[in-house]
Amino acid sequence: MNLYKYDTHVHTKEGSACAFVTGKEQVRIYKKLGYSGIIITDHFFNGNSNVPRKLPWKERVDGLAKGYENALAEGKRLGLSVFFGWEETYYGRDFLVYGLDKHWLYQHPEKLYWDIKTLYKEIKRAGGFMVHAHPYRSLEAISGELPMCPEYIDGVEVLNASNKRTESNQMAFRYAEELKKIVTAGSDAHHKVTPRSGLISKIPIADIQDFIKQLTLGKFEIIQPEKK
Repeated sequence: MNLYKYDTHVHTKEGSACAFVTGKEQVRIYKKLGYSGIIITDHFFNGNSNVPRKLPWKERVDGLAKGYENALAEGKRLGLSVFFGWEETYYGRDFLVYGLDKHWLYQHPEKLYWDIKTLYKEIKRAGGFMVHAHPYRSLEAISGELPMCPEYIDGVEVLNASNKRTESNQMAFRYAEELKKIVTAGSDAHHKVTPRSGLISKIPIADIQDFIKQLTLGKFEIIQPEKK
């Protein structure tokens, strides 16, 4: 039986100031590791974005999507699926957004000023999906000093391969269980050499909406972290 591996949390140098790997390089890495696809989730402008803040809105959105588009072109050449997402930051919390595209972003320059309730409502209205990324990565999160916002998420990233403390993932899994939320996993890949993780499926994923559908149906299993 064929199995299909997907990393749901990947950064590129083009879009994320903290990343050291281009979109094209990420595709080459994952192809060698036997993955079937990746979701590029560069930091949005309220996080560690590599896009100049003084640019007009449309140019900023194009900058956010540049890593994805470079990865997409290389993915087509090498035979690796590449999907678009991004990572929102809200008062110290990070959220992965799936299912929307840069054309939706073009139409919503005001989103930079939305509170999380409005953000979630508008993402859901447009057919998107929001996941709480690495909810217990920081000491502030573990101690309960940061708000969790459970009513504004569809899922929880219960395994983040870049977490340095194993208890962070364990706490995230318990959190998802308590809330009865969908679980996801990803690498949060910023470097060439980093543990890799994600989700595994018995069928190939056609597009980002198909990814959301299969998540909702519980068709994925978690990939334990692996080195390059």
